[in-house]
Amino acid sequence: MRTVWQQLLDRLAAGEVTICADEVPRWDKNQWQTVLGLGLLRETELATAVVCDQCGDAHWAEVYWVTPGVKACFGCDAEGVIDIELDRLRQWRIDANCVAGLVASSLEVSSPIETLLRERLWRVGRRRLGGRYRDIFFGVPAGLPVAEMSAAIRASIGPGSALLLTIGANGNPEGLPSGQHLLDLASVSRVEGGRVVIDLDYVEERLAGEAPSTRKSSPTIPVPAGATWRDVSIMVFDGMLRITVRGKVHETDFAELGVDQRSQPIELLKLFAAARGTMDTTKIQELVSGDGAVKMRVRRLRQLLQELIGVDGDPIENYRKAKSYVCQFEIRLAGDDGFRTPAGVTWLDLAFHERVDRRILVTVPERQQFRARGAQSRSGESVREVAEERGTVTRTYSLEEMGLRTEAGQLTSEGAAFTDLLRAGGILPRSGNDVVVLKLAAQLQEWTGLDGEPLRLLEASRSWTAVFACSSEIQVAKGAGAVSGSRPRPGVVD
Repeated sequence: MRTVWQQLLDRLAAGEVTICADEVPRWDKNQWQTVLGLGLLRETELATAVVCDQCGDAHWAEVYWVTPGVKACFGCDAEGVIDIELDRLRQWRIDANCVAGLVASSLEVSSPIETLLRERLWRVGRRRLGGRYRDIFFGVPAGLPVAEMSAAIRASIGPGSALLLTIGANGNPEGLPSGQHLLDLASVSRVEGGRVVIDLDYVEERLAGEAPSTRKSSPTIPVPAGATWRDVSIMVFDGMLRITVRGKVHETDFAELGVDQRSQPIELLKLFAAARGTMDTTKIQELVSGDGAVKMRVRRLRQLLQELIGVDGDPIENYRKAKSYVCQFEIRLAGDDGFRTPAGVTWLDLAFHERVDRRILVTVPERQQFRARGAQSRSGESVREVAEERGTVTRTYSLEEMGLRTEAGQLTSEGAAFTDLLRAGGILPRSGNDVVVLKLAAQLQEWTGLDGEPLRLLEASRSWTAVFACSSEIQVAKGAGAVSGSRPRPGVVD
């Protein structure tokens, strides 16, 4: 049995866009309410005729108003004059423009929707599907041949790749150009959770073998035997990537990857770069719609990275307990050197945390002030109020980036003191290492740009104490000496 969503698409395809109240009881009540919530049905003028439900003949009868807008009736030769409830006169019209918007939202494209043929064909956006970027269109046949829609698409984008989601047609009809593919929207979509969902896995499979990739050549970067994602470092520029694997530098333009800088995988890669490789799931959800969309976008980025760099394993792991995605390689934006300390921050605000992969999370509160229009003063002048919004910024750094470990992977003396400090919760016993600790303090001051002492000597306890918060996920066995070589505790990974 076809769902209410599918039946509405059937009506739209046939050009029967008006739904009267007498039809609604035949449909599933919950599905009807959900579809109403999508906004694709616009209430229109009241019906001027109804089907008689009194005599068993089911004939059409004209509606007469006893009191305009208040009381109505219709006549039946067998039963006479029959009063009618006004709810029976309600009608809805299927809004094809809204359907086009729902398709765009489901495909997660943000380009403005363009109408090519009024009430018949829309360009909803562009995205990667089946191994290449395609322009995506939504079409309503209603007597319009597919060939005419295809011609309008060709006139719009030329010989480029296109996917036409239409109603009541499937596959590639004879005469459709090889660069265009057609799928029936009703067969690849459903309403779920109050939104339209398109089965992208199915669409990907249908399109995967339709044409070869548009890439000029394989961009895969060769790596030394035994290299892991921990040996990879990526710097993200506006139009290119600079990738370093065990000291060897490779540069590749986005065009060589078959993507542009506005594509979803590159946008997500830039977000990871800005966050230094770690992003909370909730933060990603603020930028994309739904948990499924988060997993899908991360999966596409994984695929792009695995195709680009010849390293085995998962480049982006899902730390389920921490509710975050973590890049297993170093990544940052071009020009992101040092720690960008927000204004007004002191050492007391900073927190340093050592992860199991030995990278450092730096957390700091960030305050933003903005002005809002307030009430008027007695003189009639508008009084502006200053409001403050508080948040937390977390960035990830390697010890190399902080200048605490050499490119060969060896901790400096200051780096060893810093990791000992984090693993001891911020207290470092004084053991003839005062010069090293003082150098570490100066290095942290230069790196953050903060004045004041980050480390203080407590004579009574003969120890150095950090002014900032310190923590580590690496556990040190009791009685262990140097902790810089301690084995990390395995993380919980999906």
